[in-house]
Amino acid sequence: MDGYQRLVVKALKEVGEILPWDLETEIEQNPELIVLDIRESDEFEMMHIKSSLHVPRGVLEGACVWNYDDTIPALAQTRDQNIVVVCRSGNRSALAALTMQQMGFEHVRSLKLGIKGWNDNDLEMFNNQGHVVDINQIDEWLNRAVPEDKLKP
Repeated sequence: MDGYQRLVVKALKEVGEILPWDLETEIEQNPELIVLDIRESDEFEMMHIKSSLHVPRGVLEGACVWNYDDTIPALAQTRDQNIVVVCRSGNRSALAALTMQQMGFEHVRSLKLGIKGWNDNDLEMFNNQGHVVDINQIDEWLNRAVPEDKLKP
């Protein structure tokens, strides 16, 4: 297991997870729930869960507190709001959720299986224009192979 996976496994021991179908129900039942998508901007623009809040992982800490250019008031003003952090596969979101817990957020969880799991359950995703994204496009993008030059020799 590489260092990244060790960090994820360690984070998951401290962070709660929610399954995609349970998140769908919770979104319907709790309009105050914050679905926090921490993927990169190009990933989010292509497809995301409707009404999710986008804060790229690289600026998360600054977005969660006041007095920074990256401050997101919806995050900075509360530590007791229910938040579900979302990424592609559930790894980055687990690390981000742990960071948020360490910053004092009391009710933060990670979406188990990430956007991939959401898509595998045929749950709708939207692009930045507000249109439903075709499931075949999503499958193609989420299941693309890692480029050869990024594989360990």
